[in-house]
Amino acid sequence: MKTESAPAKIKIAFTQLMQQNTFDKITVAAIVKAAGINRGTFYLHYEDKYALVEILAADLLSAIQQIVHNNPGSQSEILTPTGTHSLLTYLYGERQLLRGLLFSGADLQFQYKLKLILLENVQVKPHGLPEIYAKEMIVAHFMSVILLWLQRDCQEPIDQIATLLQTGTMSDDWHALYHHN
Repeated sequence: MKTESAPAKIKIAFTQLMQQNTFDKITVAAIVKAAGINRGTFYLHYEDKYALVEILAADLLSAIQQIVHNNPGSQSEILTPTGTHSLLTYLYGERQLLRGLLFSGADLQFQYKLKLILLENVQVKPHGLPEIYAKEMIVAHFMSVILLWLQRDCQEPIDQIATLLQTGTMSDDWHALYHHN
């Protein structure tokens, strides 16, 4: 039987604690107790709870960036339908950690960093609306659906959320709203 590594135990314990407490109330002592390890083991891997958050968030963002960059959508889309499904599947698997980072006060910059990854990937067609605003609208729709889904603990099936996300492209209906001739 394979034993989980200390960082894996710490991640699991920290994720569980974030479901019960805000980040400011979580201590290293509580993390090590929940992980079943000693303080020295924690400090072999992380300087403090802030470093732990930074590393966990960086790992999540790196994986998300990989999915986004490997599945670029066509004009006015962030991802291909397959990419959207892959992203949602990954987010679902990491939903407890993501919820902790996003909603417990653990990483106040996580949402912004995620948005930047999405903004880098979206391409828009010229249609009368300044590109910066068109990109913002697409990403805002995408982000708001994902954040609400995570906040609701991913109650709806991945396929349903993927369909909602794919409707966030700059369709002809959106163009008509902003076309001023």
